[in-house]
Amino acid sequence: MNYDVIVVGGGMIGLTMALGLKRQRRSVMVIEQHAQPDLPDALELRVSALNHRSRALLDELGVWQQVSEFRVGPYTDMHVWDKDSPADIHFSAAEANADDLGAITENRALEHFLWQAAQTAGVVITQTEQWRLRHCGDDQQAAEIEYGEQQRAHAQLVIAADGGRSRLRQQAGLAVRFWDYEQVGVVANLRMDTPHEGVARQVFLPTGPLALLPTPDAHVVSIVWSMDASLAQTRLANKAQLAQFVTSESGRCLGKAELISEVKGFPLRMQYAQEWHQQRIVLVGDAAHTIHPLAGQGANLGFADCVSLLAHLQQSEFADLSNLTRCLGRYQRERKADTQTMIAAMELFKRGFGTSNPLIKAVRSLGCLAAERITPLKQKLAEVALGR
Repeated sequence: MNYDVIVVGGGMIGLTMALGLKRQRRSVMVIEQHAQPDLPDALELRVSALNHRSRALLDELGVWQQVSEFRVGPYTDMHVWDKDSPADIHFSAAEANADDLGAITENRALEHFLWQAAQTAGVVITQTEQWRLRHCGDDQQAAEIEYGEQQRAHAQLVIAADGGRSRLRQQAGLAVRFWDYEQVGVVANLRMDTPHEGVARQVFLPTGPLALLPTPDAHVVSIVWSMDASLAQTRLANKAQLAQFVTSESGRCLGKAELISEVKGFPLRMQYAQEWHQQRIVLVGDAAHTIHPLAGQGANLGFADCVSLLAHLQQSEFADLSNLTRCLGRYQRERKADTQTMIAAMELFKRGFGTSNPLIKAVRSLGCLAAERITPLKQKLAEVALGR
């Protein structure tokens, strides 16, 4: 089979790229090992905080309305504070002349609707665990992937959207830089005594940040607690006590917490590819970069990759490798700079709020005080949250 593009990975980012390229009248195949996700009955544990730019892309692709009608948790305000110092900042969508700052969306529901839209548009989705890259493609040949029972597909461009442990990235020989945060992201859903009122809250603790994200249910929050690995081992072994710890460590900001879901943990590490493309292979989303979840920007970085790559590919002739290479080079320069800036910011936040050093505590308190009182700075922070 011959295609313009093969996308490896049928998650949020891979399906978005496939649907976007199909809208450009390209022939597209997606290789994914899992079946289409069902719509979840109960609130899912894995959620993403999508900013305006990400939602604008999904709206352009005809998906966001379905997602928003199903179940999302828009938030109009953000409140961030430090448990061990006076550092405290609160900003709202109104300060950036917006209706909201973002929306909490269940990954599984978003993938369901993207999959549905991609199939309707004519994207070929092949479900298989068995595949391998046989050829990266050059001036004379397309890239080649073998899958299933010795079937082969050729494409002028192959997109790696298969996550942080990308097999395609490894098979293409694209190296990554990384460091282990030595933390675990613990996720769960909790019912709170006090309504969250559409406010996304995050408290910085000495052992890692705890985020309480608003859901469509006024009394339910989705938590992401990025805690040191040693503490996570204890917390995950005593899941029944998690709600008690959330209640106390959040300063009872929403009253008493009650656990209403499973509790899961996943290791956290930063990584980014040194090169994002090689011959006819290009990386997007977590295949290119993963960051600390403390600002909830991982998914937004991936969708920003999609916006950029789709724009650069719009007028590109894939068959001409030299032309394609220039196009992918422009995409890499644009997105790599943005990603490295975000990685540096996350590292600064993690180190700045993850220490009890009195001098650093004083500096971060002054920084939060300045951000809270200087209106232009608060507006800028709100715009960053919006994805502007």
